[in-house]
Amino acid sequence: MSTPESQIVLIFVIGTAGMLFMAVAIILFVFFYQKKMIQEQLRRKALEVEYQRKMLQAAMESQENERQRVSKDLHDDVGMMLMTVRTQVNSMVGKEFSVTLAEDIRQLVDDTHETVRRISWDLKPSTLERFGLAFTLAEMASRLSVKGSIPVEFHAEGNPASLDKQQETLLFRIIQESVSNALRHGDAHRIDIRFLGEESGLTVTIADDGIGFDFPKEDDPMKVQLGLGLINLENRAALLGGQLRFEKNSPSGTMVKIKIPLHG
Repeated sequence: MSTPESQIVLIFVIGTAGMLFMAVAIILFVFFYQKKMIQEQLRRKALEVEYQRKMLQAAMESQENERQRVSKDLHDDVGMMLMTVRTQVNSMVGKEFSVTLAEDIRQLVDDTHETVRRISWDLKPSTLERFGLAFTLAEMASRLSVKGSIPVEFHAEGNPASLDKQQETLLFRIIQESVSNALRHGDAHRIDIRFLGEESGLTVTIADDGIGFDFPKEDDPMKVQLGLGLINLENRAALLGGQLRFEKNSPSGTMVKIKIPLHG
């Protein structure tokens, strides 16, 4: 038979155990609730990032489609019109036009036609769709070297990268913009484009020997002031699932490095 003291002890133990159980239950509830809330926040964040990625991709695709349309119109329509004018000028030599005037008009038409072809190629190189990225970059390097006094070299090493047409277009735009920046702002005397293809991925570098610039940190307000050009480079690299870095070249100049992982 239990005594009153033992009953009190038993009640105290049971009460304490009950409170401990309730405390543990509350702690577990709060823990799992917070875990669920964090998972929900991560899910929403992932959906937001995916939505932004799709919107960015749609904007890039729309831009490429418009480039292709304008390029085709320039090449087919304006180019044909200029060749028609040239043919008519040739037929009028000695009649309406003197030889000297006709030659001046022909030269003007030829220069205009070459300018139209260059703009058309810059907008959307036909070789990119037909022969691939490596061929187009070699062609771009050759065109720029012939056009100006700055040599542009392209080299490919290692295994060829397996990129689809959309990835090739994105990477071409990154390289094209980087080369353009070096030509316009970098005061470069030489530009080297290099591909290094490996099983794990592709590394691309665009290096010049120009004056370079100071690279801002991620949270530096100067990053925005450098313009939309650099932001577009980073956006395209993000769509490729790759990483883009700006480094100082040795002994001078800038190096743009893109690393793209390849799976399968």
